[in-house]
Amino acid sequence: MKIITTREIRNKTKTFFELAEKERVAIKRGNKYINLVVTDSPDVQLVSEKWINEFMSIPMEYRCNPFDISPSGDLFFADKRNVEHIEKAVMQARNGQTKTLSKAEQEQFFDL
Repeated sequence: MKIITTREIRNKTKTFFELAEKERVAIKRGNKYINLVVTDSPDVQLVSEKWINEFMSIPMEYRCNPFDISPSGDLFFADKRNVEHIEKAVMQARNGQTKTLSKAEQEQFFDL
């Protein structure tokens, strides 16, 4: 893997774009890294090994595709139990089964 600085990419952009087609290129920007990824389609979803491990830790019977619900693929939406809980809460709100807190109740609840 090649790690370069923002100054280097500014001066040699074409070179690093071509290099990214052959090997991994990361641009160091402060304490963060920006990875250059080459793909034939901008719609390709990229996930990390950590994301895969967390997805696999969800029991098989509760897994679903989080990208069907969230463009970011947030793992919260990969668990059917979470999705069902949100759907239930939305239905309760639509059916008027929720309570609106008064200003005093909000201050007490949020400890303001």
